[in-house]
Amino acid sequence: MIARSGILIVLLVAALSARARLEAPPPVTTAESLTQFPGSIGQWTGRDVALDPEVLKIAAVDDFLNRQYSSRLGSLGLYVGYYESQRQGESLHSPLFCLPGSGWQPVSTRDVALTSEPASAVVKELVVERGGTRLLVLYWYQTVKRVTGSEYGRKLFLMSDALTSGRTDVALVRIISPMDFRDQQGEANALAIARPFGAQVLPELQTRLFRE
Repeated sequence: MIARSGILIVLLVAALSARARLEAPPPVTTAESLTQFPGSIGQWTGRDVALDPEVLKIAAVDDFLNRQYSSRLGSLGLYVGYYESQRQGESLHSPLFCLPGSGWQPVSTRDVALTSEPASAVVKELVVERGGTRLLVLYWYQTVKRVTGSEYGRKLFLMSDALTSGRTDVALVRIISPMDFRDQQGEANALAIARPFGAQVLPELQTRLFRE
C-alpha cells in the first residue's frame, strides 16, 4: 500500500510539473536562424519567396523559411514555421486545414515513410486540388525528440516532451510538389521527387533548430 501511494505521488508530481511547463513553457533560444538554412541541398538550389504579412501574423511563428528549390527534376516549395514554445491547447496551422482555406480541396491523405530504412520518419502525404491543378504536399511536425505527421500525435507527445526534455519547441515542415493528375503515375512521380528532398531537409533542420 505504501509503495502504491509512493508511485501515485511521483506520477502526480510529474503531471503537475509537465502541466506547469505547458502553461508557461520556456522559449528555446539555441535554434539557429532559418535565414542560415542552406541555399543548396544536394542538386537543389533555392531562392527565398516573400510571404504576405497577414499570413505571417496568423501563423504567429517565431522564425520561418519559405523557399522555392529547383533542379533538373523540377521545382519544389519548402516552408518551415518554427515555434520556440507551445502552450497546451494552442494549435499549429496544419496544411490539412489551412490549404482548404486558400481554396485547395483535399483529394487524399496518407502516411508515408521518407526513406526505405526501417527507422525512417513517417510523415503525412496530402494531395490537394484547385481549378484543375493538383499539388502533392508532404508535411510533418519536428521536435527535439520526434517527427510525426499526425496532428493528434503531436498534441499527445507535447506533455511527454515537456516532461522528459523540458522543451516544447516545434517546427512545421511542408514540401509542395506540382503533379500532373492527367498522368496515372503523376502522384507517384511527384512523391518520388519530394520524398528524397524531404529526407535531406529533415536532418538539416534537426541539427540547426534542435540543438541539445
